[in-house]
Amino acid sequence: MLQLIIIALALPALVASPRFAAASAALVAVSNIVLLARLRGNRQVSLGSMFLFIYAVFHVGLTPYLILGVMPRLLTASTGDPLTWLLSPQITAALVLVTVSMAAYLLGYAIVACRRSAGRHQRPAAARDRVATSSIVWMGPILTLLGTVLLLKVVLSEGLNTLGADNYALFRTEQHTPELAWSFLFLGIGMAVLGTSGRLGKSHWWALAFLPIVIVPLVIGWRSGTIFPLAAFLLAWSRRQHVRIRLWHGAAFLGLLTLGSVVRQAREGGPSGFRLTAASLNPLDGLAEMSATLRTVVVVREWDVNGHVPAVGWQTYWAPVERLIGHALGLDVVPATLDERNLSTAFLAQPELGAIGGSPTAEAYRAAGVVGVVVVMALIGAAIAALDSRQSWSIWEYSVGMVGYVLLVWTRNNFTPVVAQVLLCVSIIFAARLLDSVRSSRLPEPAGPRKQRAGRTSARQPSS
Repeated sequence: MLQLIIIALALPALVASPRFAAASAALVAVSNIVLLARLRGNRQVSLGSMFLFIYAVFHVGLTPYLILGVMPRLLTASTGDPLTWLLSPQITAALVLVTVSMAAYLLGYAIVACRRSAGRHQRPAAARDRVATSSIVWMGPILTLLGTVLLLKVVLSEGLNTLGADNYALFRTEQHTPELAWSFLFLGIGMAVLGTSGRLGKSHWWALAFLPIVIVPLVIGWRSGTIFPLAAFLLAWSRRQHVRIRLWHGAAFLGLLTLGSVVRQAREGGPSGFRLTAASLNPLDGLAEMSATLRTVVVVREWDVNGHVPAVGWQTYWAPVERLIGHALGLDVVPATLDERNLSTAFLAQPELGAIGGSPTAEAYRAAGVVGVVVVMALIGAAIAALDSRQSWSIWEYSVGMVGYVLLVWTRNNFTPVVAQVLLCVSIIFAARLLDSVRSSRLPEPAGPRKQRAGRTSARQPSS
């Protein structure tokens, strides 16, 4: 709350200086990630800190360039995009909206986290045994294998030689996009189940076996297909292994940024034209490549100021629910690709924009302005805090990683698929519980203490 008050008081200074707005956004991002890690206790990795970290990477990663007043030249040269949106008069307002988003998210998270006990305490051994023998443990390999089959089907349809070139456009077609979306979804929630299971059913070995498959989306240009499944696995694994945030994690993150930048340069140059000695190893180049999500906030702010695109209000959040109900009842519904209540569809309708992704901040601002940003981000924080507070060694603990994956993807997407994907995750857990109930009902019921005592008494009595 104090952060929101300070932002309101400093608003004239923030809007007047892009550098000051960028520095403030970076400061709030780092401080809030630290606060969330401390709020969970012992610097433990949690869905709360992971969500804000990934949100900051995609929205705040360009702030070093904005603070220094320079353009990310490697990104400009490789894409051919002059990045004129960084020079938009609304860039400062977009940075302020992102800062407000992070403060509101922390507020919503803290309110729920301080009122609910953290779900880190251990349950009795009987509860552990039930989870260890639950069908949900084997859902991880099954879901990940299903995602693997779908991914390999798409890659093999284009040929293995496409793995070493600038081939992003080959896979972003009407044919491949839905298949890849399902593939990434099953990979993500499957890795989340494997992470939650930990060492149960040798799930950690399954995760290691599927790791090369999870790297494939990065090679074909879909970074999110690699980043989000790995993040879901890490936050789920930390639930029971208590992974703490350490200094070497920061060095590893910088190394991964450098690796991502090098992979992109290798794809663009091709196997024959790439030279590692000539490649840029600056980790900020990798960070800048992922932070173009900020553009969605800039565009929506420009729409609001110029009035070019009519606002849709809260319909942007009701449209997916309406579509889902319509499909369930067999009614005719407007497809998401034609419904401009969907933010991504509205972007695609503008020839100069195209597929630029999405953002919960841009979506909320389009719905209800600054009030919408505060309300939506606070609700996201509250929902994630409730998930983080789930009790350990319960079958519903698997919802933290599975639903968490869906929410992590939302950081650079729109709300349209969230409802259906969350329902899918809950349905998988219900199905596992149903299978467990059927299995337990077929097992012979052990004799109770009274029956055993009665049996011993009748054995001591002489027969007639």
